[in-house]
Amino acid sequence: MSTNGIRDFRPVLHFTPPAHWMNDPNGLVYRDGQYHLFYQYYPDGTVWGPMHWGHAVSPDLIHWEHLPVALAPDELGTIFSGSAVDDRDNTSGFGAGDKTPLVAIFTHSGSHQQQSIAWSLDGVTFQKYPGNPVIPNTTLRDFRDPKVFPNPIRGGWSMVLAAGDRVYFYASADLKSWVKTGEFGPEGNHAPGVWECPDLFPLELNGKTYWVLLVSMGTHEENHGARTQYFLGEFDGDTFHADGRFTQTEWMDCGFDHYAGVTYDSAPARILIGWGVNWKYADKTPTGEFCGIMALPRQLSLVETPKGGVRLAGTPAVRAAFGPARPWQGEPLPGEVFRLTLTGEGPCTVTLKNETEQFQFGINAANEAFIDRTKAGARDFSEDFASDWYSRISAPRFYDGGWEMELIFDRSAAELYLDGGTRCFSQVMYPSTPYTTMTVEGCASAAISPLKEG
Repeated sequence: MSTNGIRDFRPVLHFTPPAHWMNDPNGLVYRDGQYHLFYQYYPDGTVWGPMHWGHAVSPDLIHWEHLPVALAPDELGTIFSGSAVDDRDNTSGFGAGDKTPLVAIFTHSGSHQQQSIAWSLDGVTFQKYPGNPVIPNTTLRDFRDPKVFPNPIRGGWSMVLAAGDRVYFYASADLKSWVKTGEFGPEGNHAPGVWECPDLFPLELNGKTYWVLLVSMGTHEENHGARTQYFLGEFDGDTFHADGRFTQTEWMDCGFDHYAGVTYDSAPARILIGWGVNWKYADKTPTGEFCGIMALPRQLSLVETPKGGVRLAGTPAVRAAFGPARPWQGEPLPGEVFRLTLTGEGPCTVTLKNETEQFQFGINAANEAFIDRTKAGARDFSEDFASDWYSRISAPRFYDGGWEMELIFDRSAAELYLDGGTRCFSQVMYPSTPYTTMTVEGCASAAISPLKEG
């Protein structure tokens, strides 16, 4: 169980709760210079239990202040995933005086899963709407995870909502009264299973606007655990239409420790945060008083690649946490948290080591990026975690020739970004002692950046 901590595995840059269980990020919203992070939280244990919304804020996505629980279970059920918006025009009417509301939209999970709302005028204390649920449900088993966003076509607000093996779309002028406007799926559902935690947002590339639909896929035999796929297409104001050129399952992260990612409302850039563990073994990880981490905040963009066409790319939004890069010349690693950048051509294997364990990543002879934690540390707490399927992962590049890699290592979590983030890999690992040395095999040069003090 997670309560059996081996040593201090709490990362520095990957958000963790003060204690107890955490999973999906919720209600990501930027308001008054603060990034709000709500999250699925069980405040009474280190395994999944009756869900609340935990809460923290940050000015820079690096330094977080923990706040009181924002939403707790009530007579309608526990508080499942959802979103939040800065209702700066007070369309909901929940504002008072010169204060406009922060509105949370979430799933009440009781006898049925239904959508409800709550609001706050100070960004900390929330009041549930007495007219909840605002989208009732008595028929669908899986009907959850509302993501609300401004609708630039018809005005007002739209919602994308997971409903079994598809998503539904709704529209509202006031966040209280909703009408269904469309569906997407199961056509294009190349990764079977229950859809969860959707998001829909626009990104531009070369003067053209694409709409990106994210859909997290729960545990299923084809994806062997929790992963997130994405679709590119158009949003007509009512529903999403996938571009027919994108006919293959596209994973936002090739690793197995990145799930339920959603993006910030009202932020200066399109920033995403995902849950940084996997449902297959999350409750067994040897982390002690806390269980669950968030993946690093990731800035999203679209990139035209020579071998894969238009692709969703992600790069870490926490680079400011590191000091200047210096060429690596074989010296010991600068602690348990660092940023590593490499450039090269052809196969390359990078190995981080302690006396008995090692973590490897790089480019193989087939021009694939890979990441390998088979010898990285503790494995006996979970048969799934120890399996090759979850430990040795590879994916082809969208480029030929020279490559560039960026790795952020954070005590018990590693995130690899290849070729400008067109391939990303997230993995957790639990070395018995810190890695202290590194080797680089292949035609490559490396630079390393230590974590800034303070």
